[in-house]
Amino acid sequence: MNDDETRGHQKHTTTETVTVPSSLLQKMSEAALMVEAFQDELEDYLLSQDDAFVARMRQARAHHLQGETRSLDDLKRDLCIE
Repeated sequence: MNDDETRGHQKHTTTETVTVPSSLLQKMSEAALMVEAFQDELEDYLLSQDDAFVARMRQARAHHLQGETRSLDDLKRDLCIE
């Protein structure tokens, strides 16, 4: 016996299987996709209401249109990524 069993706590290692109709699994999958789409849309909406974020995106777009870009390797190096 291990310590848990001697203290009256038995460990259960049995795995049980539950049968679920495929139509229910399909609905669960669709619901999960809808929740993900909702989260994405909500995030986009909230960011569009953040004046500071919108200003930074406009500034970034202006820099991009003026050709002021950096390579991904330079960005990674500057941000100490990889």
